Amino acid sequence: SHPLAALAAHPATSRGLAMQSLAMLGGRRRLQQRLPTPVLLTGLGLVALLAWRPREVPRDVRGSGSGTAFLGFAAIAGETGSEGDPVAPEDPCHALKAEIMGKVWTGVSRWENAAVAGRTIMGFGSQASKLVNRTLAYFDAQVEQRAIGGCAAERAEIEKILKQQLHSVFLLQRSTIEQVLYQNLKKDLLRKMQRKKRELNVKEKLRLLHESMSDYDSQVRELRPKFIENTERDRAEQRLSKLQWGIHELPEAKEMMAKWKMERMRKLGSMRQSKGLAVSLSPGMRLMFRPPGLGNFQVYSRRQVGPPHNLNEVAMGLLNDGDVMDIYNKRASPPLIKFQPTVGIDVSSG
Repeated sequence: SHPLAALAAHPATSRGLAMQSLAMLGGRRRLQQRLPTPVLLTGLGLVALLAWRPREVPRDVRGSGSGTAFLGFAAIAGETGSEGDPVAPEDPCHALKAEIMGKVWTGVSRWENAAVAGRTIMGFGSQASKLVNRTLAYFDAQVEQRAIGGCAAERAEIEKILKQQLHSVFLLQRSTIEQVLYQNLKKDLLRKMQRKKRELNVKEKLRLLHESMSDYDSQVRELRPKFIENTERDRAEQRLSKLQWGIHELPEAKEMMAKWKMERMRKLGSMRQSKGLAVSLSPGMRLMFRPPGLGNFQVYSRRQVGPPHNLNEVAMGLLNDGDVMDIYNKRASPPLIKFQPTVGIDVSSG
């Protein structure tokens, strides 16, 4: 056998032989001196290398490819027990579910953020339905490709979680649509009241309500995925109906109605209203002075006196025709003062 094998089998003997050899080479004087540290370390390392033997691999790990399989199992498990024994690996169905949900959740989160911000996603209904179908189809393909069995529970859980989250995104968008239609209906009702200057009748209110609900149906139809049955139309209709029936109770409507009432009162107060045929008699007086002369000077004045609704007329005149014969009364000269009462007749129909 190899001469170093005996040394390796008996480390103590080999160390003694090594010291004996050193004594023989250096003599008694050198043995009394301390060996240098590098030489001692080199010798000890050589002895330890010769004495080392590889440990025996356990029987359950040995075999063709068994060592590699054991390392892969430990990597999947991710941790060991207290004694260093590997724990059971993660369920492949659960791992596949986590992998797929991690890929899908990015797009769902982006939709959710947009809905929370008050925006609607164009074509959300068709996109959400396709996302659910494609995710389940991909899950089935991966199960078949990886030869995994018994993953029906994980598949149902993926479908349930996806539909619940997409349903929440749909409800957020539906609430946004309802709020926009509520504000639009309110503006339309107030605008129509202002244009007609009166409270709207039942027919006019119902027409505006039906137009708002038609807009609601058309917008929600585009956002509703196929797996959602209830679009909460009843809730939206109830809220919009309550608005159109109570529009006159809003502060804006009350302000407009109060303004219209004041305008009607002012108009009625400044306008005289009469019905049928009306006759008004206004008494008056005429006074004429006729001093001597040939009638070449004349002054005439007329004034209205009395209340505004029934005025009286007073007329005064001066004419110097006293030297002219009065042919109407067959007298040589007219009287100096002539007084004549009058009656004014006012006829009106309203």
